[in-house]
Amino acid sequence: MRVDSLAGDFEQVRSELSRLLPRTARNAAAVQRVIAGLCTQLNGGTASTQVASPERALASALTTASGRTATAVIYNADQQAVAATPVDVGDAPRMSDTALRRVLESGTRSGPEVLDSPTGQQLAIAFPIGAARGGACGAAQLSTTTQPIDDVLAGERTRLAVGGGAVLLLALMIGLLLTSRALKPLHRVTATAGRLAAGDLRARSNQQTSGEVGTLSRTFDFMADRIEASFAAQAESEARMRRFVADASHELRTPVTALKGYIDVMRRGAARDPAALDAALETMAHEADRMRVLVLDLLTLARLDAQRPMERSPLDLGEAVAAVLDEGVPEMAAEVSRGFGNGPVLVMADRNAVATIARNLLVNACKYAPGARQRWETSIDDGHGVLRVSDEGPGIPAADLPHLFERFYRGEKTRAREEGGSGLGLSIVQGLAQVQGGSVAVHSVEGAGTTFTVRLPLAPQGVQPQPQPES
Repeated sequence: MRVDSLAGDFEQVRSELSRLLPRTARNAAAVQRVIAGLCTQLNGGTASTQVASPERALASALTTASGRTATAVIYNADQQAVAATPVDVGDAPRMSDTALRRVLESGTRSGPEVLDSPTGQQLAIAFPIGAARGGACGAAQLSTTTQPIDDVLAGERTRLAVGGGAVLLLALMIGLLLTSRALKPLHRVTATAGRLAAGDLRARSNQQTSGEVGTLSRTFDFMADRIEASFAAQAESEARMRRFVADASHELRTPVTALKGYIDVMRRGAARDPAALDAALETMAHEADRMRVLVLDLLTLARLDAQRPMERSPLDLGEAVAAVLDEGVPEMAAEVSRGFGNGPVLVMADRNAVATIARNLLVNACKYAPGARQRWETSIDDGHGVLRVSDEGPGIPAADLPHLFERFYRGEKTRAREEGGSGLGLSIVQGLAQVQGGSVAVHSVEGAGTTFTVRLPLAPQGVQPQPQPES
């Protein structure tokens, strides 16, 4: 804007040069003569002109055109300052020689320059005087103080600083608000973690937010669920272990007490009576056998709890079960039918474990459904070999079914140890089936019989079953 203003001032002077002439000679030709005379005067020659000190007059005209806010300096062709206003030539700011030379040689105005002066910095621009093909005969320099520009820039800097500070403060407040809202779910997760650490395993953040914070909250809640489930499982396991130890101690105490009692009787003289001695020895043998079976069952359950791997191999399920039925158990039913099909049912299992499963199911059926007809069947279903054992006994009450596989559990009708055994047989059946990747289920209707179904994974196709070991 300042450069354009100085250029406008110079163009205005061109039209005002006529003021240097008498009224009767104010025409274009007279103006040209004035300029020619000015050029002659600037470069040390003589010219007939009606105006005294034309370079001084030109400087004054330039200053007047600029509203006396500019400093005008007139240079001759040798770049010598010959006139200046409103200051002396020695005090006037001077443009660079390069800029003045370019003006004199090209006859065009220069670019703006910032000059130092006693009154402060000046914005200056130079214009050619008497421009022609051969160049200009002189140069006119107009300069004005940069104070207004500095004032504008200072004001802009102030406004920018104030506005920037206000924007920064506003952004800080908005950032704090957004950060507080963004961190609120994290604070809730932290509080929930504190409650969990204090023992409240039911504490959850229960947040439905999206993004990374929502993912973190849901993962934290899932972890809390797993922790609660682990603690619950541990508590249940410890409770089962306490019950197991208590029940095992109680079960073992009974035969031990009986043995000790008969020994005391024999010490008091019963050994002299052959009949009493035989009865005592028979009872002691029975109790010792019960204790042996109980200890073996407890050892089996201990191995299952320790999750020791079993030596699984391909075997014919029907053949393994038939060997147990051929061996039989005391008080075995007279009518035991077999439906093992025409082909083998190859499963991946431990032969001893399968024999134990079949023996325990046989003992269970003979004990709780004495004399009832039994049906033993094998089949293939959904990638599993299936052993199905059915009897036509009295069935199992509905209240006992959910607890049937619990250790030391006896139904209401079999509370007596002489009738109900130790209550570990079906627990062992379930444990052995599960450790081999299978399962066991029971279906019973009171008064209509019971069916146990054991499922074991089939062996890969193409493998050959291991032969039944000779007894």
